[in-house]
Amino acid sequence: MLKGAKMAAPTGLILYYHPYSFYAQKVVMTLHEKELNFEPIVINLIKGEQYSSTFLKINPRGEVPVLLDNGKIIPDSARIIDYLEDNFSNGSVRLIPLGKNLDVRAKVEKYRQMIDPLPAGAITMGSFFHSELCGQQKMPFIKPIRMKFKDAEINSANNLRLHAELNPDAKSVLLKKAENQDKKHQLITTKEEYKKILDSVAEVLEKVESELANHDEEGMWLCSKEYSIADISLTILLVRLDALGLDSYFWTNGKSKYIEKYYRRVQKRDSFKKTIPSFNQHMAILIGSQTPLSIGIGIIGAIGIVTTVAILFKKIIV
Repeated sequence: MLKGAKMAAPTGLILYYHPYSFYAQKVVMTLHEKELNFEPIVINLIKGEQYSSTFLKINPRGEVPVLLDNGKIIPDSARIIDYLEDNFSNGSVRLIPLGKNLDVRAKVEKYRQMIDPLPAGAITMGSFFHSELCGQQKMPFIKPIRMKFKDAEINSANNLRLHAELNPDAKSVLLKKAENQDKKHQLITTKEEYKKILDSVAEVLEKVESELANHDEEGMWLCSKEYSIADISLTILLVRLDALGLDSYFWTNGKSKYIEKYYRRVQKRDSFKKTIPSFNQHMAILIGSQTPLSIGIGIIGAIGIVTTVAILFKKIIV
């Protein structure tokens, strides 16, 4: 939750995030890979805290993650990761190689620029409208959550305009965001257009599969023997696709055996385990978010949560 005192005199690294945010997960994994201490402050996206007047003073776009470094505000996951690399690499793990590793650095940047532009939000929300394209969706995207987020997506642009009127200082930014949301909604609710988005993901993953297949040494990651920022981008993408049930669309059942092997391997990293919520953490997050969304919808009532837990224990996920 937001802590106003932290805004007054922040010290050290403070990360405003939510554990389900695709972009926040990339930053959290980077922080753990670099073994940097930070104070995490959850902005409850399910309850709409990102559009509170307090948080909009930090980031007028109402988005996480945001990093505070001794009062300096750095928004946007890519900017945060570059900032951490530039300012916290002496004595810490470097995720973008320097020095003589020019070829590796070029490859890292190539794959980062290839993976990072993929529209995680559109991929995620579109899957709720086209479930026939997905296999078994996993936590946190079990059926009751999918239905609520689908409703939230339908109302998103109008609610952004409402928040724009309530927050004059962020009005122009939020109105522009609402305009973009209208365009995104049109794309993801049209099956042909959504499949084009998935095709763009498939094109990138085909290149990743080819890269992994061409490695001539055991123990290599995407670009070298060292785990890099390109690997973080790939890892978090695979996590999201897997949770949405799109693993069967892209790599399981022999479709991309090297990506499948890579994904099994990366899940063993300590940074992965510290970044991606466990089953118990998922349940704590969902139970803690059962009050109504600020945009006017509910997420799960107490009865719904109990029912969901019972179903999950029976392994009937959908």
